[in-house]
Amino acid sequence: MSNKPREYEDDGRTVADMSGIERQPMFLPKFKHLKKEAQNENANQSDKPWEDNSFSKKERKSFIFGALGAGLLIGAVFALAFALIILLFMFAGK
Repeated sequence: MSNKPREYEDDGRTVADMSGIERQPMFLPKFKHLKKEAQNENANQSDKPWEDNSFSKKERKSFIFGALGAGLLIGAVFALAFALIILLFMFAGK
């Protein structure tokens, strides 16, 4: 190992493109997303994933009920664990 520092060599790769990022003022920040002009520009773009019509009604319904079933199953496991803890505390006190 040498104590001599290596020369910096740029390989030209871009890790993250920061060209569209602007510096915010420190004391009075600008909120461009709250302006009417920005809202009008964003109104034309549909960034609502629930309006995607690539699924049929049957597929969409199965996805909804699958997610609902998974959520209810997780909730039932937590409720059962909570009930068991309460029962253990009740019988441990006697």
